[in-house]
Amino acid sequence: MTNDKYNCNHIRLIHTLQNRAQVLNLVGKNERSLADLDRGLAVSKQCRDKKSQADCLWQLCQIYSSLSRYQDMLQAAQESFVLYQELNDKKGQAESLNNFGYVHNRLGEYPQALEQYSQSFKIQVEIGDRQGQAQSLSNIGAAHSYLGDFPKALSCFTESLKIQEDICDRRGQAYSLSNLGGVYGQLGDYPMALEQYARSLKIRDQIGDRQGQAYNLSNIGVLHSYLSDWPKTLSYNTRSLKIQEEIGDRRGQALCLSNIGSVQGQLGDYPQALLNFAKSLKIREEIGDRKNQTTTLNYIGAVHDTLGDYPKALEYYSRSLKMREEMGDRPGQAQNLNSIANVYLEQGRYDEARNCLVKGEKMALETGAKAVLRKIYLSFGELEMTAREPSPAKALEYAGHSLQLAGGLKSKAGQAEALLLQARIERSEDKFKQALEIFKGLKQPMETAKANFYYGQVMIKPGKIKEARDIFLRLDMKGWIAKIDESGA
Repeated sequence: MTNDKYNCNHIRLIHTLQNRAQVLNLVGKNERSLADLDRGLAVSKQCRDKKSQADCLWQLCQIYSSLSRYQDMLQAAQESFVLYQELNDKKGQAESLNNFGYVHNRLGEYPQALEQYSQSFKIQVEIGDRQGQAQSLSNIGAAHSYLGDFPKALSCFTESLKIQEDICDRRGQAYSLSNLGGVYGQLGDYPMALEQYARSLKIRDQIGDRQGQAYNLSNIGVLHSYLSDWPKTLSYNTRSLKIQEEIGDRRGQALCLSNIGSVQGQLGDYPQALLNFAKSLKIREEIGDRKNQTTTLNYIGAVHDTLGDYPKALEYYSRSLKMREEMGDRPGQAQNLNSIANVYLEQGRYDEARNCLVKGEKMALETGAKAVLRKIYLSFGELEMTAREPSPAKALEYAGHSLQLAGGLKSKAGQAEALLLQARIERSEDKFKQALEIFKGLKQPMETAKANFYYGQVMIKPGKIKEARDIFLRLDMKGWIAKIDESGA
């Protein structure tokens, strides 16, 4: 009788701790959540209650995920999986496999992640766990998205959302809507992406999911960066960073710091951009977030490229490319290849530039990465203008392709870049003026200076070249200043 009462009390205590930990995690109080689960795990071990031990370990995985503690998450997932196997608990095994997959996904090991997510989904279909099926489908979709297979990703996320709507899983709905927004953003359908993010944010506001709110705010900020709306990009990412710092989400902090640095780079504040990128990279290296390390490395390379330090730019671009090759991130590889090609163009290494662009174009076309493809066509146009045997007709054709994509993507900066290329080829004063007006409106000093330089050079307007040189001096663009001085303009 006493033993039954003891068991009843310990089960009640563990359930209370688990429920409180779940609420604390939802509102971002992760350290307190961990303390409750550690206590629950200790009680369940003391009572030799394998089911409670496994459940506490599974829940610990969710907190470790929030804190980007991937090795701790992997260990907890392994321990829970063994216990669920001993208990013949199929649902628990499936959930542990999802946690294995999540860690491999965060480490950029996508084939392993897909295998474990698929194993989990198979078990959930066998036992009729619809909520679990929706979770696994979302995870499988995320892995396909990272591998650049956007049609498969959309299919998985849509199927997941349908199940979550059927079973009234609001948190799951918010997650799937956010995933759909990410894919639409990759495909350049920004209005549809914003719609999905807004729906997701509304649900997360209503259920008090602070971590989810932070990620939605950051995602919306990124979309505004695609539209060259820098004030909104900074605003959303600053709001997101504040929440991430309050809840101790290091992965989220790194994301926001990287996004903020990117905007500062666009606005010409390169020292501050490099500082935020360095902070972001340090966090991502510490938590083992390989996928996003590649993004930060690319950003750092872009700043050095802009500053005319081409060896440093190639170093960072190449590090990013190597990691993306290892992970199978094809859209990311296309982006890096384009960046490397642009450095080669600056150095007059035309054959190497062409090889990179041909490879990048193939990957961008195959994965449907329109935003990357737009930039690759722009680079092809530059190559055809400056190569040993220039082809203005081919350059103009590429500029037209880039302009068309920019229009479809509603990218003002992209339109201005294509117009500037057309202006240089056609010697069109009207197009120079159009491009300059857009760059000035977007408050992009670097692009404004480049447009002034090309305007003055092509149309023989010394005043424009002086304007460009003054901006380059203010931005400390030594490479561009040397280019102007060497040209004798």
